[in-house]
Amino acid sequence: MRVLLTGASGFVGGHTAAALHDADHELRLLTRASSDLSRLDEQQIPYERVVVDLDGDREGLDAACEGIDAVVHIAARLRARDAAEFMRTNAEATAALGEAARDAGARCFIYLSSLAALGPAPGDSPEPPDTPPHPTSDYGRSKLAGEQALAALGGDMALAMIRAPLIYGPADRGLLPFFWMAERGFAPQLSDGGNRVAGVYGPDLAAALVAVLEQPPPEPATWQISDGGGAYSWRELLAALEGAAGRKLRIVPLPPPVWDAMAIASEAWAATTGSEPLLDRSRVIELQQRAWLADGAALEAATGWRPTVGIEQGLAETMRWYRQAGWV
Repeated sequence: MRVLLTGASGFVGGHTAAALHDADHELRLLTRASSDLSRLDEQQIPYERVVVDLDGDREGLDAACEGIDAVVHIAARLRARDAAEFMRTNAEATAALGEAARDAGARCFIYLSSLAALGPAPGDSPEPPDTPPHPTSDYGRSKLAGEQALAALGGDMALAMIRAPLIYGPADRGLLPFFWMAERGFAPQLSDGGNRVAGVYGPDLAAALVAVLEQPPPEPATWQISDGGGAYSWRELLAALEGAAGRKLRIVPLPPPVWDAMAIASEAWAATTGSEPLLDRSRVIELQQRAWLADGAALEAATGWRPTVGIEQGLAETMRWYRQAGWV
């Protein structure tokens, strides 16, 4: 299949490009002019590159979708200066790409969404698939808006939207600070460490996206994904991080006001420098929720995909990669 992939220069996109190549799919990469594709070049993954700005270049999107069989849309804005910036990339650009793919005759569109689009679980179990979404952050609301725009497209194009929980693995920069600190013997903990989050290993997620591509749903589907290990508390995650680091860590509990203050300081610095904040209040709101729970059973039943890497092995593999790459 000829697949248009967005976000290939990023963490999940890079793993997905490799998984698509291994499955003998032909890659066309939609990138910005500044995107660094050296990871793919080092792996000798062949691709066709089209340079398009997702935010507002409809003609470029039309050209990028010409002659493709499927779209795997991973590119997203994870940090932003305000809610409008999230919406512009995660909702409006997603809608435009979906329209371009539909109009070009693509057979399948896969959208990597987020559990943030659904919202946190109020209890101890993942919420049913028909639960009304209740996102708590600007990021989550923008991902939900992207889902809704795609669902409203109509046409014959198969549509699958995958709501991912915490994603981690080799080449991830989002959780890199925690590994950097662990390498130096300490790590922060949110409050009492009881907040819980489901997770999925990046290469496993990439394999799931390929499985969905090869067995697209007959009707539009919204699926959750996880590593099958349930939800991990901060205490459990930090214990697994200790194992990955090979040393006892000094755990520093930080109450919510401290995280709020760090986010405000990060946003202020970003406003001064014209950059994106490393930590914003949208993310802190998500961090402070008591439970982010996911159930991947429906996805597994539909595609036959199964997770292969649990949290202890995944964190150990990630730390090994960081050390070899000199990131920590």
